[in-house]
Amino acid sequence: MTKEEFLQRYKDENLNIGEYIIVLDNITDEPFVLGCVYDQGVWKIYESGERYGHGILKKVDNEEDAFNYFYQVVLSQHKLENN
Repeated sequence: MTKEEFLQRYKDENLNIGEYIIVLDNITDEPFVLGCVYDQGVWKIYESGERYGHGILKKVDNEEDAFNYFYQVVLSQHKLENN
């Protein structure tokens, strides 16, 4: 899916990811971030926790694969928060 499709799906499904926020425009070391950003020629899906900087979960070459994977990461967090 594209970035816009992801944002619409996230909104439509009213996903609850607890303390986490979603960042799609840069990589940050702020705590509790799930992110997907185009950086240095690749899409990077990353997470930052409470006490450490960001960690790259996956790198992919195209937007569709990036946001399909990122959606699964967000959906996993939603399931953790709502069980």
